[in-house]
Amino acid sequence: MRVRNCLLVLLAVLVLLPAMAVAAGAPTKDAVGIGAPMMAAAGDGATRRVTVPLNLDNTQQLVAMDIPLRFGNPGDGINLVNVEFASRVNYFDEKITNIDNEDKTLVMGLISMAYDPNTADLEVGSGPIAYLTFDVTDPTIESFTVASADIPKPAHRLMLVWHETNADGQLEVRWNDQLEFSVNVPVTSAGNNPIPTSYALDQNYPNPFNAGTVISFALPEASRVKVTVFNVLGQTVRVLADNDMEAGVRNVSWDGRDDNGNAASSGVYFYRIAANNFNDTKKMTLIK
Repeated sequence: MRVRNCLLVLLAVLVLLPAMAVAAGAPTKDAVGIGAPMMAAAGDGATRRVTVPLNLDNTQQLVAMDIPLRFGNPGDGINLVNVEFASRVNYFDEKITNIDNEDKTLVMGLISMAYDPNTADLEVGSGPIAYLTFDVTDPTIESFTVASADIPKPAHRLMLVWHETNADGQLEVRWNDQLEFSVNVPVTSAGNNPIPTSYALDQNYPNPFNAGTVISFALPEASRVKVTVFNVLGQTVRVLADNDMEAGVRNVSWDGRDDNGNAASSGVYFYRIAANNFNDTKKMTLIK
C-alpha cells in the first residue's frame, strides 16, 4: 500500500509541475546518461552480468527527478535485476523504481521534499545517482541499448525539477524536460570472458570519486571472499563482501558510507581483498 501511495504522490507532483510553474527555463548543460559498463559473471556460467552507472550532470539544485528508461528489446535475453541508488541521492525523502522486464522499461522517481520540507536540494554537480545491473542470458547478444523514454500511460518523461525565486520574491517551480540520450552498452561474449587464471585485484573506478565507486577482482576458482574498506588509521570503515563467490570476474561497489550508513569524510582510504590464500590492498580517494 505504501509503494502505491508513493507512486501516486510522485505522479501527482511530476505530472502537475507544468501547471504549477511560471516558466520551464531549461538550462542547456544538464546531462543524464549511462557510464562505462562493468562486467561480472552472474554465477551459472551462461549468464553475464553488466552493471552500468546512471550519471547526472546538473546545473541547478534539484528537488525532483523523473527518469524513465528503455533497455534492450521485448523478448530478448536481457533483464534488469537491480537498481542501487548512489550515496549522492541517499537523503532524498522518496526514491521509487518500477522495473518492467516484459516491456523493457524502468521508471525512477526521486523527490527530496516528499515528507520533510526542510530536506536539502541535490547540489549542483556530476556523478552517478544509481547503478543498474542487467543479466544477459542470450549468448549471442554482444550489446544492448539503454535510452531515455517517453511513456504515455502513466505519463513519464525525463525531467529535472528545481525551485527558483523570481523578481517578486515568489518561489517558482521550473524544470528541464529537454533531455534525451541513447547509449549502446557492450557485453563481453562468453568466449572472450574466460575464467581468470589467477587472483587479481583491480584499481577501483572511478578514482578519485565522490558518489560511488566499483571494485573489480578476479577469482580463478570458487572462493570465500572478504572485501574491506579501512581508513589511514587501519580502522574498518565498511565490509563490502564476506561470502562465497563462484570463479570469474566479480565486482562490488562502495557508496562512500560506513557500516552504520554514515557518510565517510573526504580523504584516502584502502580496500583489501582476502580470497582463499590471496590477499591484496589498494588505495582510493574519496572527494566530497
